[in-house]
Amino acid sequence: MKIQKRIIKKLVILAAIFLLLTCITGFLLAYLPSQMSEQHTNDIGDLYFQDTGYSVESFNSVWQDKIESFDMTAEDGHIIPVYYISANGDYENQTIILVHWHESNHEAMYPIAEVFLNKGWNVVLYDQRAHGKNTAKTVTFGYLESKDLLQVVEFVHGKANGKIIGALGQSMGAATIAYYSGTEHASENLDFAVIDSAFSGMYDEIYWEISQTRILPARALTVLGSGCCKLLYGYSFSDINIVNQMKSNSIPTLVIHSKADKKCPFSMGEALYDVIPHSNKMFVVFEEPAHLFSFWDEKEQYTYELFSFIGEFVK
Repeated sequence: MKIQKRIIKKLVILAAIFLLLTCITGFLLAYLPSQMSEQHTNDIGDLYFQDTGYSVESFNSVWQDKIESFDMTAEDGHIIPVYYISANGDYENQTIILVHWHESNHEAMYPIAEVFLNKGWNVVLYDQRAHGKNTAKTVTFGYLESKDLLQVVEFVHGKANGKIIGALGQSMGAATIAYYSGTEHASENLDFAVIDSAFSGMYDEIYWEISQTRILPARALTVLGSGCCKLLYGYSFSDINIVNQMKSNSIPTLVIHSKADKKCPFSMGEALYDVIPHSNKMFVVFEEPAHLFSFWDEKEQYTYELFSFIGEFVK
């Protein structure tokens, strides 16, 4: 009997440890991706520019005097910092809104901003939720970020006075635009969308990241993290389904993706493009660039395809 009790006690302890580790893992999967800080996003941006060799100082030497800063108050009270660059000093001009990726800030879009500015476009940048100087507490991978974008579009719409307004985003920024593009507000206020290297949904992205370890039970951990996310924040990973949202897209849309993307696999870009329910769309495929590097590795082709799309589909 004593041996049996010891065995039962050990089993109970092991079960308790397993349950505790499971809860901790689920909590971390829900908590860590949603938490950012200004310092972290600044540091990641600096590393990105080191990797690409891009000079922010060079950009600022040309354009800093033309950058106007605005603080918008979101519906739920956080501050959305907006940076408006008028290429020729006139708000009433064709304007592109650029939306940065996870763990960066608005400055990460300076290289693409420079391309548009040199072609005479106005550029609007802003910090997404919990990134840079945006005061929201959590990141939601395009879900609530789309509401920030809606307000930014509304703001630009009031200044551009009927001129063309487009939005281009990369990775999570692209997912934000993709989610927003399925709304009635987008159909009425946005003339085109460019979706570069987006993921197809938060569940898909978290599952993909875990599955790349080859050793962890990806499906079980994703479900666990999704449940914890629901408890912590009121939404699950599955609620952020970009593909489903894109089924309501009604605006000209360019999807850009690399077959070599290991962060957001090519199949995600295909899925987003395939569900767009109209013919005013274009899919540009690159073969070799890593995630976020199509612009850098294929800059001439990237720029050509981008403005060819605008010229063909945007009136």
